[in-house]
Amino acid sequence: MKTLTTKKLLISVLLLLVLGIGINFDFNLPKLNLAGADNLRLDEQEATILAIKKVMPAVVSIIVYGEKESINYNLSTGEQSAIKQKAEIGSGTGFLISADGFILTNKHVAAAGGDKAEYRIILSGGKKYYAQLIGKDPLKDLAVLRIFDKNLPFVELGDSDSLQVGTTVIAIGNALGLYQNSVTKGIVSALGRSIVASDQAGNAEALDNVIQTDAEINIGNSGGPLIDLAGKVVGVNVAIDKSGSSIGFTIPVNDAKPVIKSVREIGRIIRPRLGVLYQMITPEIKEEMKLVRDSGALLVKGDGGSSAILPDSPAAKAELAVGDIIFEVNAIKVKGNNTLFSILQKYKPGDRIGLKIQRGNDIFTKVVVLDEFK
Repeated sequence: MKTLTTKKLLISVLLLLVLGIGINFDFNLPKLNLAGADNLRLDEQEATILAIKKVMPAVVSIIVYGEKESINYNLSTGEQSAIKQKAEIGSGTGFLISADGFILTNKHVAAAGGDKAEYRIILSGGKKYYAQLIGKDPLKDLAVLRIFDKNLPFVELGDSDSLQVGTTVIAIGNALGLYQNSVTKGIVSALGRSIVASDQAGNAEALDNVIQTDAEINIGNSGGPLIDLAGKVVGVNVAIDKSGSSIGFTIPVNDAKPVIKSVREIGRIIRPRLGVLYQMITPEIKEEMKLVRDSGALLVKGDGGSSAILPDSPAAKAELAVGDIIFEVNAIKVKGNNTLFSILQKYKPGDRIGLKIQRGNDIFTKVVVLDEFK
């Protein structure tokens, strides 16, 4: 009876608490620190504002000009003729990576005006320059322009390898080509995405190991920076998925660092070439394709059946074949975000590297000499 009575009393007290009936029980419960929650919100807001102020002066709007053909009609004779004139072809965003005027942006922004493109750069303060194209990256959707001045503001580069899903990030860009230095905020939604993106002209490109974010990325934001709350650039905004909402993609800044280093040291963009097409293996892909490994780079044919091994490449000379799995490069494991691409960028054309390869049930090593993408 005692136990039953105690249970009834306990249940009654719990019901009173849930229903909110005003009986004065003093349980000495700890009070919620609402002021602490407010401080956290204020701290993030302050960090956001400081990060934007730090980076904004180095973000530039890019106006691309090219030749545009128009038809001229002679009303008196009825004749028509084609006239080529310089016209604005497109717009995008970039950011200064050095005090002497080097600008990182997307390749599809720089390529919009064709071979005779001209570039107009507008700084956040309104100052305008004409820019020179330094080079386009043969592997990633990246390009470098240059304006000629000194003591220019420039960004600080972060470490995209340390990003985690949920990290707060901020995108800055020339939204729609109309709203210069627009800012949006979100989080890292996913890492290591592989997508196929196309520009407004219908040119498609495969993008590997990109960051997905829900920070709004609009047309015109291409080439702009994705930054963290410390005001460091962690990515180069590149694409959006129009079929969804707030699904944007960014090239990790660590994938762009070899381009920056190459331009600064050599004056042009140089990438080492192995000469393979591959797909990074995940446990899901292993299961689906019945592979012997759950990580590594699986050599696969490209879209349209193009060869997995590029002709006359170091991989062709080493007699690599479709279906091979490269799982180590110089004892560095090819796994997760440590993609074959990212590992190869540690080397330069002319370097000898050792590849550990699985072919069926056999494991062997090949030594190759990297050459240069042209």
